[in-house]
Amino acid sequence: VWIGCGAAVSSNEWYTQVSDGFQAGTASIIAIATAFGVAIVVLVYGIGHISGGHINPAVTFAFLLRGELSFGGAIFYMLAQFSGAFVGALLLWGSVASLQSKCVDPVKVKTIGSAVCEASCTINATSTQLFDVNRYTSCSAPFNLGANAVDPDLDVAYAFIAETVGTFILLFTVLMTAVHKKSGASPNAAPIAIGWSVMLAHLVLIPLTGC
Repeated sequence: VWIGCGAAVSSNEWYTQVSDGFQAGTASIIAIATAFGVAIVVLVYGIGHISGGHINPAVTFAFLLRGELSFGGAIFYMLAQFSGAFVGALLLWGSVASLQSKCVDPVKVKTIGSAVCEASCTINATSTQLFDVNRYTSCSAPFNLGANAVDPDLDVAYAFIAETVGTFILLFTVLMTAVHKKSGASPNAAPIAIGWSVMLAHLVLIPLTGC
């Protein structure tokens, strides 16, 4: 969370300014997807020999369905995953919380060219200028700490299909490289393939669902 969502926050900080606001570039999407993928590689190498490298609840659920985890064991894994995500988000908030502090400062707001204010603050309905000193009334965490959201132009049903395909790619890679007895990747190369599967899914899904 700290690495992947952190990359989302830090890349958004350098959005490209256009005439009517800010626009994310392809480089941002690649950076975020790469961060998530490489983070998975590092984590699986780091804790794979301790916990089996269960980082995603979908992987744990798949192992439960295969009978390789008890129900109680799966619950404990998922609680650990959710707790780790919470701590990672808390550390990320502690790392970037001051980014939007300048947005409600009448002096500093005139000098910034960052997208963080537009993305993180409540905009005054009477404001028509991008850097009006009265434009922002209150601010939340910068870029919502990279929290994902479905693109407004994409129906939820289509987003569900896209997320299902992305999850399938991850699970297929995990089962065929790290679990399958005939896999030539396990155990040394499997984390690389798993991380790449996460990166590939993010490259497609970030613009659609935030992944």
